[in-house]
Amino acid sequence: MPTGIIYDVSQERIKGPGTDYYKHMDSAVYERRINTPAKSPEYFEQFHKPLVERAKERFGTPIHVLDIACGPANELEFFKNDPDVIPIATDISEKILQEAKDKIGEKAHLFASDVTLPAIRENSVEAGMLVNAMVYVPDKMLSAMHQALKPGGECVVNLRLFNNIRNKVFYGSYAERGGNLFDRELTVDIEGVSHVFKMKVLDYTECVNKDGTPDLEIRQLGQQMYFQSVEDVEKLIKGIGYEIVDHKTFQFASPVNPKNEVDVYTLQKPLT
Repeated sequence: MPTGIIYDVSQERIKGPGTDYYKHMDSAVYERRINTPAKSPEYFEQFHKPLVERAKERFGTPIHVLDIACGPANELEFFKNDPDVIPIATDISEKILQEAKDKIGEKAHLFASDVTLPAIRENSVEAGMLVNAMVYVPDKMLSAMHQALKPGGECVVNLRLFNNIRNKVFYGSYAERGGNLFDRELTVDIEGVSHVFKMKVLDYTECVNKDGTPDLEIRQLGQQMYFQSVEDVEKLIKGIGYEIVDHKTFQFASPVNPKNEVDVYTLQKPLT
């Protein structure tokens, strides 16, 4: 973790999924229910493929690609047959890691790890990705990746902004089925100065199916946190120590919203 940076969520920390995240959700259910671009060939071609090619040119081969909070690791499946890519994936759930290993092959290194206690050695990977990971302790996610990247290494990070009109359907769909939206402050102390980010939290723990019965699959998501502005996102990114290489938006269809839009950042750990 960069010197002088301390992270915490004010009041109480949001209730994440915990180690039993996938008790009611295997890979098949995840792919059917979760709103993610992880399996999108277009997302791969636009973001992850160029990321990896640049890393190969910069560092030589083979390269290590770190995927934090990987879930089923669909995004790593695109590299399954690339002999020059060694995937390293972490998730809080040992159950889903086994499913991920079956999918991406024996060359992958997988670790059950809480992002607040990073398991990857500092300055050890050439590239990284955070796919849908910023909804849980986004400060810790960015910090853990920054710590693991070699100087000059890059990562691709996506996130869904709460105030993006294209995502109104996403939030509304869960609110109609028992999801609760509320405000929460994320406090980040950078070099002795506290920065407060006004966040929105979506609590899935009371979601129900259309027939009114508890939706056990979606309730596993716990609470997820969303930034409300690009300015806040970039303030956190720069405060942790990244340089912004690129920022684009990407649209994709999902189970509850045919036109999701996520902001996608390519970030670099400075050489010095």
